[in-house]
Amino acid sequence: MSRTIIDCHTHIIKHREPVWGWGPHFKVEQLIETMDRDYDVMGETRHVDKALLMTGLGLTSTDQRPIEEAQEYVIESIQKYPGRLFFNVVINPRNWVPDQLYKIKEWVEPYNVRMLKLHPSMHNYYLPTYGPYPGGEKSKQWVYPVFELARELNIPVMIHMGESPYSIPAQIAPIAEAFPDIPIICAHSGANNIPLLAIDAILLARTHDNIFLGNTWVQPPELMQEYYAIGAGKMVFESDCSPLSMGQMLRMVTNLHLPPPLGVNASEDEIYQIIGGNVAEMCHIN
Repeated sequence: MSRTIIDCHTHIIKHREPVWGWGPHFKVEQLIETMDRDYDVMGETRHVDKALLMTGLGLTSTDQRPIEEAQEYVIESIQKYPGRLFFNVVINPRNWVPDQLYKIKEWVEPYNVRMLKLHPSMHNYYLPTYGPYPGGEKSKQWVYPVFELARELNIPVMIHMGESPYSIPAQIAPIAEAFPDIPIICAHSGANNIPLLAIDAILLARTHDNIFLGNTWVQPPELMQEYYAIGAGKMVFESDCSPLSMGQMLRMVTNLHLPPPLGVNASEDEIYQIIGGNVAEMCHIN
């Protein structure tokens, strides 16, 4: 079992985030410094070895920027730290599908593309549904090409979840069934703004082999339920740093190693599977 620690959900931006408002900035140097801090991982001092990097989400939704402009700082930063940072490309289907998806193919090798990210709440659309509405043919036209690209590149798709009406975990089911070969990370385990939606995400992951659950914004009781319900093999470490603390999220996951009631007696191998192994496998990160 690899002992590499990988955070699959980080954001950088050179100025205040234009939609959420956090700031005044979180530059790549701050991210690397955060990764290099000393963290207690089951009694051993560790650093976060690698991270999947996203742009500030507001850059993908304001001012009608082209895809390369919205991702410009991420691309620049990956070039500075190519051995540690990997590209999670945030896609605004309303603006960039299908005309600008070809750019991502060009970025795969030079910029370490390893994941694609959808954010239905930020970009205001329904994922495809079983029926003709609310997520009918227009949703398929926006979302299916992203999954077809993920299939071509053999990489997973992360989908933000955590609020109504566009980001309730059960809404992932139709697209998961349409693309059963594509690993899908349900970001925040659906708990971003509604903590109890984590229960919805657990049921989704139990019934769909290609669904994995991210842990950021999740409360410890629901995180323990995830372990019991779906096992370490379907859980992934994400911090959402920034704005959240990488160390706080890492500690919450590694505390699963503790005996009940503080943890679940997860083995060391299981903890490292969650905090790196699962993402390394699905994202082809050595």
